[in-house]
Amino acid sequence: MENRYKSIIVVDLILTRKNNEKTEVLLALRKNTGYNDGKYELPGGHVEEGEDLIDAMIREAKEELNIELKRENLSIVHILHHYKADRIIFRILAKKYEGNIQIGESDKCEKLEWFDINELPNNIDIKSKNDLIEISQGIFYDNSDFINVN
Repeated sequence: MENRYKSIIVVDLILTRKNNEKTEVLLALRKNTGYNDGKYELPGGHVEEGEDLIDAMIREAKEELNIELKRENLSIVHILHHYKADRIIFRILAKKYEGNIQIGESDKCEKLEWFDINELPNNIDIKSKNDLIEISQGIFYDNSDFINVN
């Protein structure tokens, strides 16, 4: 029997807030990971074996941001399928959370920062930027072939 195609599954969190009538999104500045260091991305990570998407997002939010999420406050708002790079990324919106956001993995994250959704930093990861734009346009699925996806 031949091996079937398998993909790495990733969950990324979208947290937004209102600040002076502007919508801001939380981004994490990566460091010391060997991939996209020095770039802002949505916080998140890989789904582990035996874990569903929502459980993975709850775990990642606790590990990376020290916040508590509940299933009923989460919804999948975008899917990015890198079929050439064996990766599927689920962007998950949290309607609310509990706790105070702080860096939970200081070895991988230099800082957490809120940005105006319409004025994202120049050093944002292209996948995150593109997906945030598509989400604002109501686009749910993208199969773009981005370069340098690990």
